[in-house]
Amino acid sequence: MQLYPLKLVTVVGESVIMEDIAERGIKLGASGYTLVDVTGHGARSTRNVSMSGGARTQKVEFVVSGEVAVEILTYVSHQYFEHYACIAWLTDVSVVRGDQYVKPAGR
Repeated sequence: MQLYPLKLVTVVGESVIMEDIAERGIKLGASGYTLVDVTGHGARSTRNVSMSGGARTQKVEFVVSGEVAVEILTYVSHQYFEHYACIAWLTDVSVVRGDQYVKPAGR
């Protein structure tokens, strides 16, 4: 069994921005993503819920190369951190069938 060293990009935030982040991740080079509803509590979540009447929180994850991970995190931080409740982080992962998670150049 071969393991491939890749990056897991995780973004948690208001549902209103998550589809855009998922689509942008694909445009930046991710071959796919996982998007799920999540619950939790954070510094901005109370303000968020009271202002929106119960806004949902979602999590999107991408398994990508290091270069694509940086591009996704840069996009999210520049476009959303100032105006939306969201957080993003990067995790090193080892993936079986890792070649499935990296788009060939030019696609």
